[in-house]
Amino acid sequence: MTYSVFKLLRKVFPWFIRYYNRLEVKGINNLPKIGSAIIAANHSGGLDLDNFCLMSALEYLKTNNIKRKRIWLCYHDVWASNDNMWGKFVRQFSPIPISLTGGGIPYNLVDKIVNKGEIIAIMPEGCSASLKDGYLLWKFYPGVIKLHLRYKIPIIPTAMIGFMNAAPRYPSDYRPEKIPPWESERMIPFIFPRKLIIHFGKSISFKDYFNVNLDKKVEKKTMYKLARIVRKKVKETINIYRTNISKNNPLGDIKGK
Repeated sequence: MTYSVFKLLRKVFPWFIRYYNRLEVKGINNLPKIGSAIIAANHSGGLDLDNFCLMSALEYLKTNNIKRKRIWLCYHDVWASNDNMWGKFVRQFSPIPISLTGGGIPYNLVDKIVNKGEIIAIMPEGCSASLKDGYLLWKFYPGVIKLHLRYKIPIIPTAMIGFMNAAPRYPSDYRPEKIPPWESERMIPFIFPRKLIIHFGKSISFKDYFNVNLDKKVEKKTMYKLARIVRKKVKETINIYRTNISKNNPLGDIKGK
């Protein structure tokens, strides 16, 4: 019975979000027509609304090609694997369970996805931005670069706009000794009918680093350097819609107003 309910919710979700939140997906032409790619998106708002919207963003496209109907998103394994109601709902989508306790990225699974030419996604900030953080963007972790250099597929900088307004989230307590390091998340358990936009930017690649063997010390430094470049590109994509973003105005101003 429970499984049937979640299956129904999963089926209804893309239509609900398109009409209730007027979700608009832009930059489709920036995705490769064949072959895999890595979507690198900012993470914001509560209820993981941006995660679910990203995983189902392509479902309205008029194509029978399954490789362009879903997006596989790197997702914290505990939340994706739990046998509670949340875990059961998450598994109706296409999560890639990522371990924060040492296991990292499950390459045995990602290998199969990439070999099929399907699209994967990651939110390099790791933690969702609250209303206080807005579009300032956290530091980008190098998981996106590890995937890029392993599979030699393009990175698509992606802007997720409006999600913190549709599903407001307030700052959580940061506990670096815990996994995950944030707890006591405070959010409103309601989705407001705010306009949502997912914008796929122009692809980038770091081909000069393909097949380059670096020692561990240099490799870590290089990974974070490249991650900062990806962060800058995501920021530029966000700036298409938001301007004057600062600590005093983290949500910025709507462009053109």
